[in-house]
Amino acid sequence: MNQFLRYPPAGWNSFDSFGGYLHEEAAFAQLEAFASKLAPHGYEYFVVDIGWYGEYEFKNGSNLPSPRTKHALDIKLDEYGRPLPSVCYWPNGLQPLIDKVHELGLKFGIHMMRGIPRKAVEQKLPVLGTGISADQIADTSSTCKWCHYNYGIDMSREGAQAYYDSVVAMLAEWGVDFIKYDDITAYPEEIEAVSDAIDKCGRPMALSLSHGGESHAEFISAYRRADMLRITKDIWDDQDSIRRSFNAWLYWSRYAEPGFWIDLDMIPFGELQTMSPEPEPDDLPDGVNAELCGLGWKRKCELGLNHRRSFITQRALACSPLFHGGDLTTLSDEDLNLLVHPKMLACNRNGICGRLVYMVGDAQVWQAENRSVRGAGWLAVFNRNPAHGHESIRLSHTGLRLSPRTRLWDIWHERSIGTLGDKPKLTVESDAVVFIEYEGAMD
Repeated sequence: MNQFLRYPPAGWNSFDSFGGYLHEEAAFAQLEAFASKLAPHGYEYFVVDIGWYGEYEFKNGSNLPSPRTKHALDIKLDEYGRPLPSVCYWPNGLQPLIDKVHELGLKFGIHMMRGIPRKAVEQKLPVLGTGISADQIADTSSTCKWCHYNYGIDMSREGAQAYYDSVVAMLAEWGVDFIKYDDITAYPEEIEAVSDAIDKCGRPMALSLSHGGESHAEFISAYRRADMLRITKDIWDDQDSIRRSFNAWLYWSRYAEPGFWIDLDMIPFGELQTMSPEPEPDDLPDGVNAELCGLGWKRKCELGLNHRRSFITQRALACSPLFHGGDLTTLSDEDLNLLVHPKMLACNRNGICGRLVYMVGDAQVWQAENRSVRGAGWLAVFNRNPAHGHESIRLSHTGLRLSPRTRLWDIWHERSIGTLGDKPKLTVESDAVVFIEYEGAMD
């Protein structure tokens, strides 16, 4: 765990908008938008997600991925079995992008898959600085269910730690500031190996753990070596994602602490899956699965304003890392205002993970105390009912240990709702939230 991350990291990640198909031209356009729209509000990590080393087959002479290749059929490696930027999407490599990120005063992040590439194992490539080859450290029985690139590594074997050391050292040399390691939360030995490699590399790096399956509380000591832990499967613009986020937040909130952030995944606002236009049936050869990397086809986020307010309020109160995933170049003012609202950011950066304090019917009240101001903090009253309906609740009936003179401010509607002693009645629409900043009376 890196103590320099005093509050949850915030940035942009390419997955929701580009899947595995971010390319050089698009990356620089996103970076320009990131620097002007999000960076002034404290968002600092620009993260290239999966597939940056993939050599893809393209469709119809474009740079769009063929329906044959959800994941790349080939990946580019160096002579030591370490991934390198692909020729098809990164003809000039990643270094110009990394350098531009740093020139703007920002930080660069990259996605990595757990283990060692199968291609390196098949070719028996050497592990840097050892007399060991890739096939001697690979655990060929340990594979990712959804991506065929890698085998796991048997950390009991000579050369295993050296491989992770070599990968992280290479990324450090490039200037990487943040690594998102995927398909790793079920493998504490490999988490420890990555963490040890970061400790040795000589460059401060944030470590994000992503599972692609499940995270397990029994591995919490290994998880705490990282800065953030994904606690849900991929989150998208649908009702089930919001439900899963609540369930994960409820369970994992007990483990959150400043410097170790529970991660509710990315924020899918705006244009999504921009490299995945829905194909015409005639475009698909017989027997080809059209599914591409990500979920669904090119679209605008399908969450309404109430859903999006609930979504971002969850992230604020859970102190979840704030990584926007949509296309920044087309981001609406409405979405931007949600992402950079100063009171939302203040709650998120307070660093105290909110807890469920009251529940009745479909209404839930979550609370986070302000760690700097006594008697102050944030509340959210969520209506968890996905159907049409309203929930009404009086905060004075919820057992909150607050002074009756505590002042209440409705953040999203920008209005005072009096004091707790006024016993205001809050009516919350289906799937909506009342997000409240409270402040105790001055004596």
